[in-house]
Amino acid sequence: MEERAGAAATSVVREGHISIAIAGGGLRATSVLRLLNDIENLDVVAVFDIGRTAPAMRLAEDLGIFTTTEVSELSQISGLDLVLDLSEDEALYRSLDAERPADVVVVTGSGSELVWDLLIAKKRSEEQEKIFVELQVAYDKIRSHERRLQASKEALERANEELESRLAEIFFTHEFFKALTTFSSVEDVTSLIVDGANGILGAEISAVYLFDQRDWTLRLHASQGRPEDYFVPAVPVAETILGVAFREGFVQQSDVQAGTDLNAWSTRPEEIRSHAAMPLRSGDSVIGVLMIASATFRDLTQAERDRLQVIANQSSLALQNALLHEELERLSVTDRLTELYNHGYLHQRLDEEIERAMRFGHRLSVIMLDIDDFKQFNDRFGHPKGDMVLKAVSSVIRQNLREIDVAARYGGEEFVVVLPETDVAGALAVAERIRTSTEEYPHIADEQGERVTQTVSLGVATYPLHVSDGASLIEAADQAMYRAKRAGKNRVVVAA
Repeated sequence: MEERAGAAATSVVREGHISIAIAGGGLRATSVLRLLNDIENLDVVAVFDIGRTAPAMRLAEDLGIFTTTEVSELSQISGLDLVLDLSEDEALYRSLDAERPADVVVVTGSGSELVWDLLIAKKRSEEQEKIFVELQVAYDKIRSHERRLQASKEALERANEELESRLAEIFFTHEFFKALTTFSSVEDVTSLIVDGANGILGAEISAVYLFDQRDWTLRLHASQGRPEDYFVPAVPVAETILGVAFREGFVQQSDVQAGTDLNAWSTRPEEIRSHAAMPLRSGDSVIGVLMIASATFRDLTQAERDRLQVIANQSSLALQNALLHEELERLSVTDRLTELYNHGYLHQRLDEEIERAMRFGHRLSVIMLDIDDFKQFNDRFGHPKGDMVLKAVSSVIRQNLREIDVAARYGGEEFVVVLPETDVAGALAVAERIRTSTEEYPHIADEQGERVTQTVSLGVATYPLHVSDGASLIEAADQAMYRAKRAGKNRVVVAA
């Protein structure tokens, strides 16, 4: 059985790809399997269901994908990154989560809804074919008009100008839609969207804001026509023309009146004479807003509105693909409980930072951190409360780091922090902040209602002062941390 699962995975897993197994054989799983099987950089390596005749199982066999009715076989697949649970069976999810290897993520619930949203959005790609047909009809009409006006030089010149303009628009639109299918990052897709708005609609100013559900704001991701500081970076969904489009759909102000708050998306609103906004949708959800504006009066014609709608529809599909790709990449390198990086990504980044430090002669420090007496805590309060402590410590770590620092869950209750361009003194300061913040954190109450204090022991090692390579750097920090444990815990010790 193990050899069969391993062989099936080995035949399809390629370096640089994300390997996915699907749990569940229903119609929804069948639809998701069809979609994911066509996405570049994703490999569906196995499908599980208790019944061999389930639709997804039959489709997988037709596609040459490994199928199994034993959930335990999924954990034996070599190189598996992600299990997508579409079964809606809580018992199966618990079984998958219990048997998965440490570096395999199981996605269910809202995570699986991302994949389903992608399937819904994919149906809208048929609109691209419609616009190409319409553009071809327009091209044919212009050519016919050109032939009818051959006898008039002046008319012929006007027709030629119109033809050239229309052909340029057709060419740009075709290239725009083609480019949308080639980009997989949110940054690239949003930049292309404002390119399309400027090229197809001749927008003077354009911007894409994406919805951030954490604080219900629309955040600027791409812009053209003005410097970046011309745009307010975050706009509440209840404000400006962006918020109106987010809540109600397409909106336009051809002649902006003085004193309005709808143009407060700009840091210089007095310069805005006209603007319009169109929501970017994924299914029934709004994921962002496309806005165009100008310093002069402009009233979009119905044809221009239609083009803006087509741009928004096609852009939404590409944007949803990019958001899903970004989320899958994040899941593949993130520890599910703490949302810090996982063990594998830590070593990759540490190797990169060591190479950079060697090239430029920089210092590089590592902190190894372990929660004191964590086993006793779990035995006393239970593992769910222990998980709360792990999340709290990871939050403390994040709050005390810079943007360039890397924090990862190393295993169990151990964490590692990589501090680029940081000497011993700097690393000691960071470690001490983490130690004191953890000690002061208001953890759960015990049986008598008193807050429980949790502490951590930390070891610090610095390249090239203590060691000469990344693996030895972690080992040196680990040894220093154990000396801190032996010295009484709740302290920071530097490598010898």
